[in-house]
Formats: sequence, C-alpha cells, structure tokens
Amino acid sequence: MGLAHRRNIALAALTGVGAIVAANALMKPSKTQSIANGMRRQLDEYNTHVRPGQDPSADTLMDRKEIMTDVKSRKPWNITYAEREAMQQEEKKQ
Repeated sequence: MGLAHRRNIALAALTGVGAIVAANALMKPSKTQSIANGMRRQLDEYNTHVRPGQDPSADTLMDRKEIMTDVKSRKPWNITYAEREAMQQEEKKQ
C-alpha cells in the first residue's frame, strides 16, 4: 500500500464521517422549533384547568383586550406603529 492509497482511504473516511454529521444536523428539528413546541405544550397544559380566582364565564376577549391595553400603556415598546399613530390621533382630538 502506497502513501497515496492510504491518503485516499483517510480522505474517504473523513468525508463519510462529515456526511454523517451533516445528515444528522439536518435531520434534527431546530432549537427554535423545539422551544416553540415546549411553550405550546406548557400553554395547553395551563389552559386545561381553571385557576383559583379565575371566573371562566367572566374571562372574555374584552377582558384580555383591557389587559393588553394596560400592559402596552405601561410598556410603550410593545406598541405597534399603527397603535402609536392611533393614540396620537386620539390625543390630538382631546
């Protein structure tokens, strides 16, 4: 066996290992996908039970809108450009 033959075998082995590693990396779900699935599972689990102090009949979309509006007023960086424009228009009217 010559030096060139050994080098070819070593290159083929390294190429094979590289191909296996690349295929393994491509077959795995991305980290963000697994994080999103985990969060979705937590939300599903959380939403399956009524919490103490929570009235399911009173928990409406309007209540949630009030909560979001309150949060956005306390944290203005959560406001979209369109919402900011609407708020400025309302302030001008008053």
